[in-house]
Amino acid sequence: MSDVFRTPPPIVKTELVQEFLYDNYDIIASIEKLSSDRDLNLKVCADDKNFVMKIANSSEDKSILQMQNNALRHISLQDESIEVPIPIKSKHKKDISIIKCHNSRNYVRLLTYIEGDFLKDVKPNSNMLFSVGEFLGNLDNALIGFKHRSSSREFIWDAAQVDVLIRQLDHSKDDRSLIKYFIDIYKDNVLDHINELSKGIIHNDGNDHNVIMDQNGKIKSIIDFGDMVFSLHALEPAVCMAYIAMNEEAPFELIASLLKGYSLTKALSEKDLESVVYLMCLRMCVTINMSVYRRKLFPENDYISISEDSARNFLNLMRDDDTIKWSKNLCEYVRS
Repeated sequence: MSDVFRTPPPIVKTELVQEFLYDNYDIIASIEKLSSDRDLNLKVCADDKNFVMKIANSSEDKSILQMQNNALRHISLQDESIEVPIPIKSKHKKDISIIKCHNSRNYVRLLTYIEGDFLKDVKPNSNMLFSVGEFLGNLDNALIGFKHRSSSREFIWDAAQVDVLIRQLDHSKDDRSLIKYFIDIYKDNVLDHINELSKGIIHNDGNDHNVIMDQNGKIKSIIDFGDMVFSLHALEPAVCMAYIAMNEEAPFELIASLLKGYSLTKALSEKDLESVVYLMCLRMCVTINMSVYRRKLFPENDYISISEDSARNFLNLMRDDDTIKWSKNLCEYVRS
């Protein structure tokens, strides 16, 4: 398990943050804490503009942060229609600085703030999710040609890395048989032709807390590139579909619309499409496993467990269903 998942998020006094902002950016602002899994995210409210200050986990590798910054700039240059947070250089010409937090030294970045509503706060419909799929497809098209050495990493949140999940099954003893079931059907239906599937660097965390909608209910942006990884392109829509599916009683048309929007923008082969439902379920398995493990370490952080129960409930229902039929039906919907 990466140290960033075992190390507590930073704790920094507001006064220190304000002093840092003034010293490095000439910004005088009020501070508001935002939700975060393993870092400290702050909304910086200045007189004329808002920003996001991201103080990284003390165990985070600087190269991962640089990869994110480079990717954000790459995307904005490749497709101006995609609004993403843009790193801001300090007056010392740095886009990654250091702030002292108690006994640690943490990397810190300042980014533009994207206004809007999170997908989690909007009632989804098929047309909306089709546009979300289109956006994710455009995002991955914009990432074509982007390369970074840190993208090829062992990473538990890459659901396609089943070997990593298998090694960590002991963290979820009560859910072991459930997770093992979906690992096995992934192996049976996807793993044999894994080398035939499309791959590239993906955002890998299009959950409903990261997708931002505008006031007209259209997708505006996606934030939090901390889970970027070189993996299967099919995983990009699968992640977002997972968070939609686990919160809906009848999710098929919604997730199928999202997948159709993605595949019409970022072409997926038949094998890619067939793999999506298995990747969607594996993402939920990772969600459960990580929640159980990290909740014991950081019981005060409610954000860690926000999707655990709904993921478990969906997978229990899915285990009694026909996953192969789901895969076939999704492919037919996308091709219709």
